[in-house]
Amino acid sequence: MENIKHLPPMERPREKLTQYGAAQLTDEEILAILLGSGTPQVPLGQLCTKLLEQYQLKDLAAMNLAQLCGIKGIGPAKATVLLAAAEYCKRLQPGVYLKDETACYNYLQPLLAPATQLQYVLLLMTADKQLLAFAEMGCMLPTISRVTELALESGARRIVLGRNGWPAFSNMEARCLTDLKNACSALQIICDGMMSVGSEHVKMI
Repeated sequence: MENIKHLPPMERPREKLTQYGAAQLTDEEILAILLGSGTPQVPLGQLCTKLLEQYQLKDLAAMNLAQLCGIKGIGPAKATVLLAAAEYCKRLQPGVYLKDETACYNYLQPLLAPATQLQYVLLLMTADKQLLAFAEMGCMLPTISRVTELALESGARRIVLGRNGWPAFSNMEARCLTDLKNACSALQIICDGMMSVGSEHVKMI
């Protein structure tokens, strides 16, 4: 984005929103309004362009305070504005509740079906099973520390670990699940189990 100060008045993000409505803004323009200013070294327009070359808006919305502050050009003040905006958007969305195994399957199956190799995902929920977020965990069985770290960061009180592939669980997966349940219990988090999701099957332990 060009230096905002050099743009004609009606092409600047705030004026454009006032004249044409928020729906007409680009991602860069939305980000510019949220951030408000650049840095002494980097003008606001250039900062927004660089950020969106590296991240999508949804990636920025998923970060925590420390991660945002680790990005050059974003300090605590800008980070808190982005976090507040992300939380506001979350609260406007209708809640997704994964009340039982079938609901978990219906949510996970479209996510895992396109995968061409083994893929683990983590469902992060409130105590009453409202979905807070899901995390792609890669093709290797995730470590206990990584799962509990994500649960604590998201404020989750319940989790389900899911994967695609074969219906049966390996001995390593069974041992991992036992250790995960113990670790979660110590943190007052409920681990509801591990789910294998295929096009025609669902199995949970």
